[in-house]
Amino acid sequence: MLQQIVLFCIDRFRGERSLAAIDHLLNGKKTAQTLQDSKWYDVSRLFGTVPIDRSRLFDITRALEMDGLISQVDEHIYCTTASGKEKLRRFILPPYIDGWKYMNEASLFWKRLSLLIQTIANIIHRTSFEPVHRDEHIQSFVKRWLLQHKHIQALARLLYEEMYELLNRVEEEDANIFVWRLTSHERIGWTNEQIAYAIKEEDVAVLLSFQNVLHFMLDMTEKEKEKFPLLFSLREQKRVQLTSSAQKTWELLKEGYSLEQIAELRGLKKGTIEDHIVEIAAYIPTFVTTPFLEENKRKRIIQQAQKLQTKKLRAIKEVLQDVSYFEIRLALARWEREDA
Repeated sequence: MLQQIVLFCIDRFRGERSLAAIDHLLNGKKTAQTLQDSKWYDVSRLFGTVPIDRSRLFDITRALEMDGLISQVDEHIYCTTASGKEKLRRFILPPYIDGWKYMNEASLFWKRLSLLIQTIANIIHRTSFEPVHRDEHIQSFVKRWLLQHKHIQALARLLYEEMYELLNRVEEEDANIFVWRLTSHERIGWTNEQIAYAIKEEDVAVLLSFQNVLHFMLDMTEKEKEKFPLLFSLREQKRVQLTSSAQKTWELLKEGYSLEQIAELRGLKKGTIEDHIVEIAAYIPTFVTTPFLEENKRKRIIQQAQKLQTKKLRAIKEVLQDVSYFEIRLALARWEREDA
């Protein structure tokens, strides 16, 4: 499974990004470049879903090359061969996985839900327990949540019904993996590794199965919040998905400060603020790019990217000498929204 995921990423990057880009993508590194690549190459669903160390990534890449599934085009840069593309025809990601969409929420929701279930089970059976999560913020949330719901027995039944309804909509094996992760008054939840060993499956496959159910729950509780009020109440209020530094720049832009003024105020390089502006352009629909990019230049950049069938900055820059790399990145950041 991990080999197929790496092969999938290499195929999507089309020889335009190095293995470092795959490393940052799968580990969920929140840099402006990684966030942009996630959208540009349509790999955002995998963002942060499969933590992998660099040495293992290199080992997998060497194995793929030896099997004739990829070929090297530059240092640490590869593209898929015909055999690799044929193999990918049989590769399907779990249907509900969306690492980008839920990167800020999935872990928090899981911790709240799993601690809540453990706490309710032990209250009902009058047993003492060690919390599965030590985070004081998670524990405080669960305590406050329970204080709002006095009748524990009735609460347990309603929560069970919501969980049963959702788990009944996914594959049985996925549902089982999710339940095995839960801790009750009788048993401690298994790790992904323990589950993988028990069912003789790859740990990565188990990890993706678990996340698939978790993301499905988040999706359904958003779409059908009236049907799943208890689970919906465990969710965090949605926030703009910017890196913290880009968020600060965005706040200053809204106050009317220029790029140069922001760089001076924050004690950052102009290039860093440009990175933030590109990130803001990609993820804030209301952001206006014209102060930084003339419309004529924007159209020429998009036309050239379409003509060359690439989002590689250097290739576009070689043709359009009068535009800057910043302007190219800014144009590409809005391409999907404005020109798709």
